[in-house]
Amino acid sequence: MNYYVLTLFPEMIQQAAGASILGRAAKNGFITVEAVNIRDFSANKHMRVDDYPYGGGAGMVMEAEPVYRAVRAVEEKAGRTMRVVYLTPQGKVLNQTMVEEFAREEALVLLCGHYEGIDERVLEEVVTDYVSIGDYVLTGGELGAMVMIDAISRFVPGVLSNEESSQFESLQDNLLEYPHYTRPEIWHDRQVPPVLLSGDHKKIDEWRHQKSLERTKSRRPDLFRRSYRVSCIWHGDERTGGVAELLTEKLSRYGKVLNFNRRKLRNQGGLFGQQDLVIFVVPGQLPEQPPGDGLYQRLAGKDTLFVLLTVGGEERRADEEERLQLERKGFSELAVFEVPADVPEEKIERIALEIRKKILAIQIDM
Repeated sequence: MNYYVLTLFPEMIQQAAGASILGRAAKNGFITVEAVNIRDFSANKHMRVDDYPYGGGAGMVMEAEPVYRAVRAVEEKAGRTMRVVYLTPQGKVLNQTMVEEFAREEALVLLCGHYEGIDERVLEEVVTDYVSIGDYVLTGGELGAMVMIDAISRFVPGVLSNEESSQFESLQDNLLEYPHYTRPEIWHDRQVPPVLLSGDHKKIDEWRHQKSLERTKSRRPDLFRRSYRVSCIWHGDERTGGVAELLTEKLSRYGKVLNFNRRKLRNQGGLFGQQDLVIFVVPGQLPEQPPGDGLYQRLAGKDTLFVLLTVGGEERRADEEERLQLERKGFSELAVFEVPADVPEEKIERIALEIRKKILAIQIDM
């Protein structure tokens, strides 16, 4: 990942990007962070880049031409056009889904404003994304740019030593992380929870999930209301099951995968609510018996979002009758996807990201 930060204070970016994990990632060639001084593109001999605002008012406004020249110079150097992100409190507030989407880019231009802002005309011409890091005002966009670089770089392969760290941590499921403990076992008469010393990984996972739920509900009720329990129901051959496992892994740390080839699971069925997201992964060739009449007979939803993913059926649209059966059972369609049987992992990652974006769009509209 290559970052080009357009700023009036390049030393702020250089100092922050050269330390800790980001500094190591840059040294090892996983990322590059180039601080571009907008003043270098001023036509003024004093390198001035601001002027008084038309219409009067306090403060100064950054001129359009130096910003425009800086953006075009960076694109010419890179040999391509790039997404230009303007850090501004007027932008969309950064979230984990946006971070993952930005991480799929090969390069980003981060534009940092100062004073009262930047001439609107150049923003209209070059900016592709307006991003805020929160509902408060800073003296400039540099700190916001570094927040974005830090968050995005965690998803760049090689940046983190532990591959799980970027995927399974706070906010990945719209849940806060569970409590962490290390040695000593007892500190100030406070003991590490016994379950963490038990060696029973299933019980440990259950404890961590429960603590994540409790902590999110208590500290961030807004996040808790936006969290979804992911269940992935599949039937068919091993290839379909493999896609179901991988998609669930990309979507949620605590997601459940249910193999409906097993009669016992089909007979148990399930009741799902508004905080559930159910993914149906089905083979391209459907069984003779309509799935809604057999496989999903004991399932019921209550305004429950569902995703239908067909594996190995590129030339056949997902069965309309199957979707209608699910809707009659209280499920509401979120998205439909089709993938080949030998679908690459990158495609599954894109589908997981698309699902999260669709959920986020629904939550924003609520």
